[in-house]
Amino acid sequence: MKAALSTALAACLTVASAQVEIRIAPDPLLIIGVAQESAPPVPALPARGASVGGAPAPVSPAAPAAGGLVAVRGQYSLHVRLLDVSTGELRRSVWLPSETDLRVPPALSGDGRWLAVLLTPDAVTREGRVAVVSTVQGVATRGPQPLPPGGWTVRSGGLDGTQSLALSRDGMRLAAGNRNGYAQLWDWQAGKRIVTVQSENRSEPAALLFSPDSRLFAPMFRGQVRTRIYDARSGELKITLRGVGVGTFAPDSLGFLGSRGRLISLATGREVTPPAYLSGSAGALGFSLDGRRALVRGALTDMQGRDWLELRDTASGRTVGTLTRIADGYPEFLSPDGTSLLGGDGQGGVRVLPIAPR
Repeated sequence: MKAALSTALAACLTVASAQVEIRIAPDPLLIIGVAQESAPPVPALPARGASVGGAPAPVSPAAPAAGGLVAVRGQYSLHVRLLDVSTGELRRSVWLPSETDLRVPPALSGDGRWLAVLLTPDAVTREGRVAVVSTVQGVATRGPQPLPPGGWTVRSGGLDGTQSLALSRDGMRLAAGNRNGYAQLWDWQAGKRIVTVQSENRSEPAALLFSPDSRLFAPMFRGQVRTRIYDARSGELKITLRGVGVGTFAPDSLGFLGSRGRLISLATGREVTPPAYLSGSAGALGFSLDGRRALVRGALTDMQGRDWLELRDTASGRTVGTLTRIADGYPEFLSPDGTSLLGGDGQGGVRVLPIAPR
């Protein structure tokens, strides 16, 4: 009797479990970055399998900008798509190497031609490795491919522990932030480390900044109250900004925007009159790639927690568009032409919020 009851109960549980709804979570899209569209010709790369040591590969001048791009990938995917910001159309796509470590976000150059990705450490030497991948050459590859030994990579024991990457706008300089409290600047084409910057309090880098003209490099470390700025070509320390722990470069690359709307001259290290586009704001959130527009945040939020954002002309300070939104923690980017705010939509997609007419 007990055996029959057990059998019947098991059958009922089987039927009930078969009726339970099962959902497979989507692979949410992540924004890697935005860029100004650049058409071929592309830089000449070393042959696959060749070392990146020696003289840098020659680089052809970029063609005139043709539009804005946003690079996206699935959270668990090696497939990167570069989409037209204004239409959402696919411009091109590229597969990251199969050895990519997806725990560290890839970095996109400002011209949209290069992606830097962290690879798993070398299986034999345990050296850290970073690959720089072209988005305009070899894009017909179907599926992820293993990276040939020594091909298009920067490798060093000092890269083990890398947790953040950045590329200069022209794509010629690579920065790597390390959890052990330092940042490294590389000429990746020559396989040459230019400078290693140590944190003063052993904290990890919070940001790896390049000036808009790609000439300056500023690693920002958590908890520090001064910022050191280096020549991105030679690694020479150019200036130390005391009392500046957070901020970003001004669009003209001549100043540094600190907290509370301060502007510090990079020629003297002294605070100067802030630009009109920062007047009455809590600071700049981003700039269009041509530097003509700035997205600034209002000093206060409303009772519902919404931020008041204004898009301003950097020359006159005039407001050309406004937007209210609740910050949801997703990374946000101003479109290359300075007309829209891009970010996650909370449901695995990407939202484009218009701010001003194109």
